[in-house]
Amino acid sequence: MKMLPALGILGICIVNQGCGPVSLATRTLLIEPIQYCLTPNNILEIRRNHKLAGEAWEGIAKAEPELTHSADYADGFKAGYADYLYAGGTGEPPPQPPRTYWRIHYETPEGHQAIEDWFAGFRHGASMAQQSGHRQYATIPSSVRPRDAPDQEAASIAPEHMAVPPAAPDLPPPRKVQPAGRVVLPPE
Repeated sequence: MKMLPALGILGICIVNQGCGPVSLATRTLLIEPIQYCLTPNNILEIRRNHKLAGEAWEGIAKAEPELTHSADYADGFKAGYADYLYAGGTGEPPPQPPRTYWRIHYETPEGHQAIEDWFAGFRHGASMAQQSGHRQYATIPSSVRPRDAPDQEAASIAPEHMAVPPAAPDLPPPRKVQPAGRVVLPPE
């Protein structure tokens, strides 16, 4: 019987909140999942990146058969490779390892070593992805030149029949402005 008054008070508190909680719940449960869900194209891109990461790892394992890396290193390598292809960035791993490493099993010296192996593998994988050149095809080209690109480099990239746009003209020096409140009339 004590539960019924408590539920009544809780109901009154919820109703008195106004429309805020309803709009937040609607946005969180309906609108954001629709707007930010993974599209079929994103899913295909992620699969392709993981396939390329697996192939890169097999190439490393074949090239250096005498080196044995832990499974955690291999997992980190593949994650770093795929992550760099998908998102770019600096190649540094995230601040925390994946949730699988948050279990009690990893709260040991061996577990911490496994996490360090994963971080090292991630860095190696991202570095290999940078060197592979695959990322340049995963991004959409732009007609706008980067600001730091020198004109000669842009001219060598542009086809011969296209003219390179002229450099921006030099602007005149800034003029002196009178402080607000004082009106200066021009001489007659």
